Amino acid sequence: MASIEFKNVTKQFDKTVVIKDLDLKIEDGSFTVLVGPSGCGKTTLLRMIAGIGPQTSGEVLVGDQDVTDIEPGKRGVAMVFQNYAIYPTMTVRDNIEFGLKNQKIPKEERERRVKEACEKVGMTEYLDRKPGTLSGGQRQRIALARAIVKNPSVFLMDEPLSNLDAKLRVQMRVELIELHKKLKTTFVYVTHDQVEAMSMADTIVLMNQGKIQQMASPSVMYKDPDNLFTARFIGSPAMNVKAFEDGSCFGFRPEAAIMSKEKEDGWFKMQGTIAAREMLGSETLYTIRNEQQDTFVVKSGDDSHGVDETVWIHVPREKIYIFGKDEMRIRQQDDGYETYMGKVGAM
Repeated sequence: MASIEFKNVTKQFDKTVVIKDLDLKIEDGSFTVLVGPSGCGKTTLLRMIAGIGPQTSGEVLVGDQDVTDIEPGKRGVAMVFQNYAIYPTMTVRDNIEFGLKNQKIPKEERERRVKEACEKVGMTEYLDRKPGTLSGGQRQRIALARAIVKNPSVFLMDEPLSNLDAKLRVQMRVELIELHKKLKTTFVYVTHDQVEAMSMADTIVLMNQGKIQQMASPSVMYKDPDNLFTARFIGSPAMNVKAFEDGSCFGFRPEAAIMSKEKEDGWFKMQGTIAAREMLGSETLYTIRNEQQDTFVVKSGDDSHGVDETVWIHVPREKIYIFGKDEMRIRQQDDGYETYMGKVGAM
């Protein structure tokens, strides 16, 4: 196992600075997910760790060793790509041990490693099959096994589940969590899907425009966002947000709102009309719009309301978030918090 650390790292492509003066510490043995919109720099970070896209300046440490001048194959990391990079003419066994042959690992040792890796990912019975006869999930397991046989201290995964259908993605997420527990090593996983990040990570690193917006556990990221970007990106549906006249704003999660036909208690109260209704099984999403065309989404276990129905929504004081003009969170102990909460209550 190994920790990973970025010290004052900058990455530049020609004259474009993608990442500037970044500091980040990924703990030994963690399952860390780098998440954010396309082009935010998460894959660039992964490639710097792997050595296939070195930093322009700064230091990248793997296990307290500066790996800047160490070639990719000697960094003790293994990378699993989105497209698997499997050789179609080779059997599963040959694909998995291909790298070991290149390293001139003795045959007996190769066989032992392949056997152990296949047992971990459930591919033992497919060793003599060609990849073309296997499902997408099974081909992904080949890629994982090929990484495992290298005995790396760090696993790097770049959107490895994006080519799978929705049902298989859910299954593979569970398998990756279990694999991490078995291997007890450092996983760094890149995705643009916040649901993947929330369900798999013990630590999330949320990025935007080359900068870290917040680094925290999924629970903290959701319940205690540091800024408006985090509040909106993490959570599905996204947080409801309404701006004040001075450019600051307040927000609340869709499940925090209580919906009723009559006006009831709540710090924030609004009457509106149901513009849309989405049945999700145990929960229903209601899009509610008032006369000023403010639109809010409410997630409710009550599916009895219909489109065009007039309803009230009520949000408790403790469920309301305040964000300043700079989009940073204003918490209860901060100056101005009570003033803004007063504005919310007066609406």
